[in-house]
Amino acid sequence: MKHLLKSVTLVVTAVALSFGIQSCSSTKPIEKNNLAGYWVLKTLNGTEATTAFEGPIPSIEFNFTDSLIAGSAGCNRYFGGFTLNEKNEFAAPQLGSTMMMCFQKNAEPEFLKALGTPNLVLVLNKDGVLQFTEGEKVLLQFEKGEMAKENSGVQPVSLDNLAGSWTLSSFTGEDLATLFSDRKPTMEISADGKIFGFAGCNTYRTSFTLTENTVTFGPVMSTKMACPSLQGEDKFTSALATPLQATINGNTLTFLKDGNVVFEFSKTEDAVVNSSETTPIE
Repeated sequence: MKHLLKSVTLVVTAVALSFGIQSCSSTKPIEKNNLAGYWVLKTLNGTEATTAFEGPIPSIEFNFTDSLIAGSAGCNRYFGGFTLNEKNEFAAPQLGSTMMMCFQKNAEPEFLKALGTPNLVLVLNKDGVLQFTEGEKVLLQFEKGEMAKENSGVQPVSLDNLAGSWTLSSFTGEDLATLFSDRKPTMEISADGKIFGFAGCNTYRTSFTLTENTVTFGPVMSTKMACPSLQGEDKFTSALATPLQATINGNTLTFLKDGNVVFEFSKTEDAVVNSSETTPIE
């Protein structure tokens, strides 16, 4: 009888262990459709987002087609590549961001650090809250939200969505009013690979080629007007001398180099300068 009870106990223990192992390894991958849309930060390291940020609340959007994430970090915009495997392990090791001056209280550095933490695991709970966890610790919580249609959507760059009129909105953390006292530089981009615009004092022309998300500019030709200062213009045109990576998020065009933001442009309705006004010196 003792032998029988011992055998039954061993069988029950084995079944329990087998069930436990199966339960631990049965984590279901989060469906991509469930991550679609615009997510707004709920908590950061246990602190309510509305307490940590006096201004805009951080957000995140997933672009699975190009493996990109983007959103607001509270003041600046961030973006970069990410990976998400079947175990819901998430990594975004090289996030880039704009470098605007921020005047309202915010925990932007802590937010970006948390989002870039290695070995995060995503959990989508039954209440629809998306959690970024490190071990047992919840670093970030997001909930679904809404934003203006024109500002949403991380898109890969193409000749079609590059085409149009763009005005410089940020430049490597520089004070645009100091660099460009008159008006900000512009880009009028055509789908046939040509660019003309205003560089801060002179008008300019160049060409470009697009390979995946990398934009390579041709030689810049410009007028030679006398200006009180060419510091901003020189910096602007010099930045076009090397290939730059580009992303488009809604009406914002961002150029990066080695993961760092070089400058950002905002879409404008009409060209600031007309091509007939540009008479570059050869």
